[in-house]
Parts: sequence; structure tokens; C-alpha cells
Amino acid sequence: MKIKRRTIQVPQFHLPRIPWKGFLAGCFLVLFFLGILTANWVGTEKMIQYGMLNPYYVGQLAYLELDAGAYFLFLLKRRIRVFGMTALLVYTRFGILALSGVVGWYAFSLGYLFVNALVCMKFQGMVIVLLSVFPQVICYAAAYFGLGKILFGAKTELTMPMGIQKLWKNPNLFLLLSAILCMIAGVWLESYVNPILLKSYISRM
Repeated sequence: MKIKRRTIQVPQFHLPRIPWKGFLAGCFLVLFFLGILTANWVGTEKMIQYGMLNPYYVGQLAYLELDAGAYFLFLLKRRIRVFGMTALLVYTRFGILALSGVVGWYAFSLGYLFVNALVCMKFQGMVIVLLSVFPQVICYAAAYFGLGKILFGAKTELTMPMGIQKLWKNPNLFLLLSAILCMIAGVWLESYVNPILLKSYISRM
């Protein structure tokens, strides 16, 4: 006599896949609000006493003479160092932690600075913080966006201008080279253009 075995089917739950752009945007928002909460935890008195945005010191920036070439080399070493380590880790299993960590750190710092600026200098401080990251933030965001496409393997066919369909036969190489160029362009904007915008606004305060 044969005994029939019944198979128990366990329902499978499929978690929805979060797009990588949404994942990085979520990391940014979470760490941004965490920076705001940290600034509120520090307290108003300490931020006024030890804050980075003091009206007197900010006013001195209008009379600051900056060597743009030396500043460019200084920033290039600092920015490329972080970007290079992140780009290397993107090709390993630690890429998600590295990329989300960099994005989260920038978001946390920005959230903290916004509260610091609001406490120390009100609306003018908010404008200074926004000007301090513009326009180089556009190039930096584009650079790390390229690393994100490499990391998460977005299968999109890259088209080049002037009718060229592909760069060699390796889209990831095109993304990496574009990200490096975006970083260099961002450093140039931060060292040559951004100080002019900041000084022109501070001199009118």
C-alpha cells in the first residue's frame, strides 16, 4: 500500500524591489533629518557659542584674498581621495555601504549646517549655506550618480552625442570617466566660481 505524501506549500512573500535612485534618496533624507535632530540636540546656546556661522567671521570673508590655484589643488586632493576610495569600493561587496555612507555624510552635514545657520544668522545664514554648495553640488551629484549606476548595474544603453552609439564596448568605463570629469569640474567650480558668489553676497549683507 502506497502512502501518498502531501506537500505543504508555504506562501512566499516577495518584498518589493526599491529602485537604487530611491534607495540613495532615502539615505539622503534620513541622514538629512538626523543632522537636523542632532543640531537640535546640541542646543541653541552651544551653537551660538561654538557654531561655525558667526556673523563676525562670516563678514570677514568679504575681505579674504584667496589663491584660487592653491585652493583648487587643496580641494582636488581631498575630494578625489574620498571619490577614489568610493569608486574602488563600488566594484566590491562593500560598494553599497561606501556609496550610501558618502551620500549620508553629505546629507547629515547639510542638515546640521541648515539648523546652525538658522540659529546663528537666520535667513541670511540659510542663503550662505545654499551658496556654499552651489554650483559645484550639481557636478558632485552627477559624479556619484554615475557610481550608483555602476554599482547597481542599471542596464541602460548609453548613447553618446554626435551619433556615436557606444563608448568602446564598456558603458561602465564611460560612466567612470564621466564621473571623474564631473568631480574635477566640481572642484574647479568650488575653487574659482563659488568664492566669487559667496563674497558678492556677503559684501552686500
